Amino acid sequence: MHILIRIPDGFTKPSAYSVSPNPQRLRVDKYVLPKWIFMTLAAIHFLIFSLMVHSAANAFTPFRIGTGGETGVYHPIGKLLASGITLEAKKKDSPLDGYIGVAQNSAGSIENIKGVESGLIEAGMAQADIASFAYNREKMFAGADKPSSIRAIASLYPEKFHIVVRTDAGISHFTDLKGKRISIDEEGSGTLAVMRIILQAYNLSESDLSPVYLKPMYTHGKMKNGDIQGFVSMAGAPMDAVSRLLETGVTLISLDQKVTAEITRHYPYLFPGRIEAGIYPEIPTADTLEVYALLVVDEKMPNDVAYAITEALFDRRTTALLREGHPQGVAITQDTALNGVSIPLHPGAEQFYKEKGIFK
Repeated sequence: MHILIRIPDGFTKPSAYSVSPNPQRLRVDKYVLPKWIFMTLAAIHFLIFSLMVHSAANAFTPFRIGTGGETGVYHPIGKLLASGITLEAKKKDSPLDGYIGVAQNSAGSIENIKGVESGLIEAGMAQADIASFAYNREKMFAGADKPSSIRAIASLYPEKFHIVVRTDAGISHFTDLKGKRISIDEEGSGTLAVMRIILQAYNLSESDLSPVYLKPMYTHGKMKNGDIQGFVSMAGAPMDAVSRLLETGVTLISLDQKVTAEITRHYPYLFPGRIEAGIYPEIPTADTLEVYALLVVDEKMPNDVAYAITEALFDRRTTALLREGHPQGVAITQDTALNGVSIPLHPGAEQFYKEKGIFK
């Protein structure tokens, strides 16, 4: 029997886990997991197989989560969330019965929000500022023919704007990017939207650069051979796209604090932050902008399903997977679930937080 899952246009197939040469450990992207995580994920794969067999007589439903590129943070975190949802679906009488979590690559925040609103995916990860633009039909969402249907499940973790440049590129200040060949991410990404805001704050435009529009995962080779002098990315830190280039010789560029304060005045969900020294070996502290990453769904999602998704997010098994599976996973907690939420909560998520005494 073959089970086919249709991947919507605009999304790529979810990447598989890869096993490290050490049989005691499992590698998810670049992160090596302990043996108990290996066994847990093996059990999840067995559950998926069981559900596929079960689906011969019953509906099989993928719960698709729009993430981002593989060398960012959205995708590895999304894979771990998908595993948590698959585990939750096996609970007795769960509203998620028959669902299997699937993490899908995408261009990022804007594409994920559009995917949720159109029904191409069930959930998506998105920057809080981009979610606010979508909900209020501002900027890139202005002129939409109907109100936004996105609602929040939770705030996940703070993302930081990375301005990554080669150390031999002669770039020490943001304005030094003028005339340089810099990748500013692709259309549909939250990174590009924020880069345009920063450029405007410095009285610059894209045409002042020699811009390239690539996801960070496609910039590695071009950074190594000097085809581009830098790239930008809004992502949790550390991100693999930077770590993989440390031997090449890269550093981070700071934003002026007066500029970030002015941006925050106009865009309150973008706020001043730092990438601290030591997050990337031998790279000093960089002042930058931060924004919270949200998990969003459609308002039409049944309340009991949204409640179960929220419950799955903070289940001890999902929490353990997140903590062991990615450095940013430790930031995803029930106590910080409402930090920086820029759009209304889904009623099912709101009910969960009220029962936990978090939402008044």
